[in-house]
Amino acid sequence: MECNATYYNNASLANIINIGYLQMSFGSLAAATNILCVLVVLSTKQMRQKYGTFGLLSLGGMLNALGLILAGSVRNKLIYDNSYGSLSSFAYFGRPWPYFFIVGGQLPAFVIIVMAGERMIAIFKPIFYRTYVTPRIRVITDIICIMLSILSLLIGILFSYLNRDICTNPTCTTVYATGRLYGTFNNFFIVLLPFFALILNIIAYVGAKRLSVSTNMERELKKVLVSLVIAALAVVLSALPNIIIWGQGVYWNVVIAPYMNMAFCSNSAVNLFAFFFMRKDFRYRLLSFISFGYLSRYFKLSEVIDTKARRNMVQSIRNNQPARS
Repeated sequence: MECNATYYNNASLANIINIGYLQMSFGSLAAATNILCVLVVLSTKQMRQKYGTFGLLSLGGMLNALGLILAGSVRNKLIYDNSYGSLSSFAYFGRPWPYFFIVGGQLPAFVIIVMAGERMIAIFKPIFYRTYVTPRIRVITDIICIMLSILSLLIGILFSYLNRDICTNPTCTTVYATGRLYGTFNNFFIVLLPFFALILNIIAYVGAKRLSVSTNMERELKKVLVSLVIAALAVVLSALPNIIIWGQGVYWNVVIAPYMNMAFCSNSAVNLFAFFFMRKDFRYRLLSFISFGYLSRYFKLSEVIDTKARRNMVQSIRNNQPARS
């Protein structure tokens, strides 16, 4: 189906170009911070085992940021080439950023809910957590998150194909590229999962505060605080902007909608700073990494793997259990 209509005058196109440059700038910042997080997590076996899930969260944020860069750069090029017009929904999947927006939007949402669930188990079922939530289980849950986001992408492509005879807005957001039904399905995960994760983290934080008489629970309190901050930032910078994006042009028309899209796609940049200020070992490893090991001489970087401490703790608990009669 041929769709060549355009809805924009020269002033509107100039505004879109300016927004495109902003998208490329914010997207580049977010992509750089997430790439740095991934490299730090991959730098040692200890970091991979302890922060593998956070690395996956950063990978999702990186994909979303790359989608924002591609959207801004390709749209600007189309405008300069006088080719910026409407297309059918399925034709938009000939452009790269819908793939990045779907996977990069949903993967972090799945990971955030997994992080919140892990903290809930660690606080309220500590023996079960130390015994069964192993690095292998974490890898399995990470793979499930990836598979779910890829499956969702395939569903989005299917819905886009079913809407192949519909001409739509040339801005080519996820809703326009896949149709409103799948766009609502996509937003269901991106909006509701961070809210649910925030609630779980608040419950876990309150529980950890109440049970923080032990040294181990104080350690869990610090972990749940990091997860709580990330979930809260996701709600403010991802979930709420997506509500505005979802209803734009249908239920309301607000001028800040493009900026909300930038907030959604670049919100993951703040995760680096959250972990930097709240996790000492991550901060030391990051400083050592970016200085090529020079700063490591000033830090006492422990190489003790967390799983060893967990195993010793479980053995101690088992040895102290009373014998059954």
